[in-house]
Amino acid sequence: MKKYQKHFIIALIAGVLIYFGLPEANGLTNAGVRMLAVFIPTIYLWLTCGTGWTSLLSVTVAVMLQVAPGASTYMTLWGNICGAAVIPFLMVASVMEESGAFEWIVKWIISRRFIHGRPTLFMVMFTIAMIIISIFTAPQVVAVLFFRLLYEVAQSIGYTKEDSFYKAHGLLVGWIAQICDGVLIWGRPYVLTMVAVVAGLGFANFTAIDYFKVGAIYLVLTVIVAMVVIKLFIRPDVSKFENFDDAKMREELKQNPISKKGKIAIAGMMFILICYVLAYCSFLGPIAEYFNGITIAASVTLVCALLCVITVDGEPVMDLNKAAAKVPWSMIIFLGAIMFYAGAVGGEEYGISICLQTLLGPVVANMPVMLAMFLGVAVASVITNFCSNTVAGVVVCSSFVPAMLSVPGISSAQVLAFACAVIATCGTAVCTLSACPTMGIVYSDIGIEYKGTPKYSVAVCALLVILSCIVIIPVGTIIFANFV
Repeated sequence: MKKYQKHFIIALIAGVLIYFGLPEANGLTNAGVRMLAVFIPTIYLWLTCGTGWTSLLSVTVAVMLQVAPGASTYMTLWGNICGAAVIPFLMVASVMEESGAFEWIVKWIISRRFIHGRPTLFMVMFTIAMIIISIFTAPQVVAVLFFRLLYEVAQSIGYTKEDSFYKAHGLLVGWIAQICDGVLIWGRPYVLTMVAVVAGLGFANFTAIDYFKVGAIYLVLTVIVAMVVIKLFIRPDVSKFENFDDAKMREELKQNPISKKGKIAIAGMMFILICYVLAYCSFLGPIAEYFNGITIAASVTLVCALLCVITVDGEPVMDLNKAAAKVPWSMIIFLGAIMFYAGAVGGEEYGISICLQTLLGPVVANMPVMLAMFLGVAVASVITNFCSNTVAGVVVCSSFVPAMLSVPGISSAQVLAFACAVIATCGTAVCTLSACPTMGIVYSDIGIEYKGTPKYSVAVCALLVILSCIVIIPVGTIIFANFV
């Protein structure tokens, strides 16, 4: 018997026990029991067997047990607005990668004259380049691109992959690329699903833009923490940095300018981001209403379609079939399943939130507020390093947020700030080989050796948990003070 088959049998037995053994108590309804009989085994399967076929099976079982109507459930699985935006966004990003646009932009940034002979400035610009590229594409693409560039730079200076210079910047690639995936909001399946989860737990008007107000602060803190850990703990040898020939790189850029396809793809991406921002500029009145009404999916899909129409040297900028083949469809299915559960688990007809408030509320109430929040963020940090960031976020938010909302003395602004801190923390999956797909690239033949590096990643996570409690949550509480 295969491992995944054993896990499936365990999940099936757990589901049957919950279905027939869990009482309707503490506000939990019969529909809620059936929902948990599907949802809890699903989380186990996500942890042990991946998120592709398990998501398809989970949603189908929910329909067959009449936990939710079949038509609307499958519409959410296959036709949710997040999927409609993410799929074409990834296709446009693939054009930017293939055309060399990403690589050209990064080389331009790290070859500025003022970096020459200044290793710290190089590290800063290297980080800024990663953040900029992360806006447009997935962390795995960012990791592959920057390791290729790091190897090229290290060789030109006289360093090998075994030197501390390469290892330190390799860790930086892993940290920044992955954490950007948890705080940036453009075309991010994880962030969009977690925003939906939090909205379903009692904050109906919560949007990705609201989250980004806190996520951006977390990203700044991440950069500071990463720099501190590298400079004070790793202390890489930078004695050879004077050999970095930035002039040669600038000359190469002049001789190999960005391609026409790359320029057109960049223009398309900029149009998408502008439309996204305009939708949330309420001071623009009807303009903001219009872009908010058509949703980001419309602008992304328009750009995707136009790239198939526009030609360069007689060929379309985007080959639709080729671009679609590169879309990670298992992730899209998982996204749809999460969107289903995000809208369902917090529903009044299930009583799951009320049950959690009843059971966990007294426990949280007997703790100092900040201790309860520290516990939640710390648990999120640990879980996310051993399983999917989305699963970790769903588990922690679904457990803690309803309970906190029922406790006197904790404001809704504090709870929302805590939820944002959990989302960002669950994006900080950098400590283990299996923490996230990005780490699989970081600790591969093109990356760095795992041995000796976990302690630095653990230090980053620990510092960010502390800073989340003493900076992110208090500042977030102020930001959301007038949230409606």
